[in-house]
Amino acid sequence: SFLPSAPGPVALGPSPCRRPSAMPKEKDKDKGDGSGKAEPSDAVSAKEREWPELIVSSCADATISKIVKGTFRVSTLNHGKPVYKKQEKAKGLDVLIYFWDDRDGLELCGWWFGPVVGGDQVWAFHPSRSSLTPPGNEWNIPNDGAIDPTFSITMKAVGGSSSKGKAEEGGDDDAVRKQLELMKKEQQEFEARMKEIQGRAQERKLREEELRKRGLEPEESDKKTGVKRARGAEDDSAAAGARAEEERRRLEAEARKRKEEDERRHAEDEARQRREEEKRKLDEDVARRREERLRQEEEDKRKREERRKNDAEEERKRRELEQVRRREEEERRRKDEAKRMEERQRKLNEEAKRRKEEVAVLGMIEVLTRMACAVPEDFPSLEVMFDRAMETLLPYTGRQRSVLKTEAERVLKRTRGYVKQAELCRQDWEDWYDLRQQMPAALLEE
Repeated sequence: SFLPSAPGPVALGPSPCRRPSAMPKEKDKDKGDGSGKAEPSDAVSAKEREWPELIVSSCADATISKIVKGTFRVSTLNHGKPVYKKQEKAKGLDVLIYFWDDRDGLELCGWWFGPVVGGDQVWAFHPSRSSLTPPGNEWNIPNDGAIDPTFSITMKAVGGSSSKGKAEEGGDDDAVRKQLELMKKEQQEFEARMKEIQGRAQERKLREEELRKRGLEPEESDKKTGVKRARGAEDDSAAAGARAEEERRRLEAEARKRKEEDERRHAEDEARQRREEEKRKLDEDVARRREERLRQEEEDKRKREERRKNDAEEERKRRELEQVRRREEEERRRKDEAKRMEERQRKLNEEAKRRKEEVAVLGMIEVLTRMACAVPEDFPSLEVMFDRAMETLLPYTGRQRSVLKTEAERVLKRTRGYVKQAELCRQDWEDWYDLRQQMPAALLEE
């Protein structure tokens, strides 16, 4: 198997891109399911028609698109999952879709497009480890490039009808699992037949060793047995001995190969155990780092939330203070306006009162003047006017009320005395005049 290393450069020419690789132990032992022998292709061919075909679309890279685009069918198994092969070759190369497990590291585990299973040249990569069939999208094209959103794989159902969607959709998983179980069962049957053949070869080897201990070569034993059974056919016995020798050599070669295979498997098991231990430690470290990152993210989120709440609380308090300040300012302006209106009204009232006082004072002076100039003929009307002025004008004369009241009483008393005296004088004159009219003219002439 390959040892993991850094990804190689991407070739966009006719040849495929290089897969992350290292020096292989044995070139031909990379293929298959990692056990050192290829899985029986005749077992897969028997069920090949029952597997759905895959329709691979084009991608953004024009060179790789010409290579991978086409129809793929199941050809064999690798690491417990099917290997799909394109019906046509691309520039003389086979185009395969296969799965590689984590025996060479997590960075190499996933689905690959390449010309050879486990080869160091690939065109595309998908890191899925749980999918039973090639995923439908999110492939890295080239293998060390970004995800190509235009690339997709569609599963074509058995019988010619096609269905869109990912190759690992839940509806097709049951059928895929059944196919895998059948293929694994046939592989186990094949391995059981191989073990039976190996057991027979072991028995034959033990029998040959027993014959050597007795001092007889296997060929001689076979020849003696052939002579006892058919004494007239020496040529047939010689041919049977040659076939037996050939079978012995073949079984010895198979035993040597099986021993080498066991040693290789043992080394691979130890390497796998080391990789699993490294993977476990790596997973633990990744989990620890993930937990630390999650805790840090939670702490940052909590701090951001607290900061946001504090900012919101400060903003709320600032708005409340602003509203209180505005209300106080509005109340102050309203009070100032009311005070100004009150002052203005007071001034207007004082001005009106002052004007009314002036009018009342002038009216009282006019009435008193006319009353002071009264004669007996107009005194009654002036007296009525004087009484009305005392009722309507005097109360509004303000600070001059007492002075005007005293002056009004004086004027009224004087006017009444004058009018009474005038009336007495008139009465005396009228009496004199009447008396004169009654006197004789001689008296008058005298």
